[in-house]
Amino acid sequence: MSIPGRANAAVKGLALWAGLGLLVFTVVLAGIGFLISAFFIWVTEYKSHAVAAAITGGALLAAAIIVGLLGSVIIKKTRKPQPSLISEFTGIAGTAGRIAGLLIRRDPRKSLILAVIAGALAEYITSDSKKRD
Repeated sequence: MSIPGRANAAVKGLALWAGLGLLVFTVVLAGIGFLISAFFIWVTEYKSHAVAAAITGGALLAAAIIVGLLGSVIIKKTRKPQPSLISEFTGIAGTAGRIAGLLIRRDPRKSLILAVIAGALAEYITSDSKKRD
């Protein structure tokens, strides 16, 4: 199968999975809505409508707070520590230095040409746009 054919098949598969996920999510929300309605109707047998609505709202608020707290704890525990920007920059600079050293040892003329091109490109990118007009 060609690359565009594979990409097309992957996009179709992704779209189908997204549609299926959206459908399942919608059905789950409808089910939760019916459970909340059933809870409200059950509470109205013992309390007035206003009190039943308040109890239902309070129960939903408590459930949301519990889910939020548990979710934040789980996310904090699963998050990998990110290295600082300085250490990442140092690693990139070190790698660039090693590559430059290898290139200079192999063929100094090519490295000189690449340095001139890189300098010109850096000057073009960092110069004012008014000069280009």
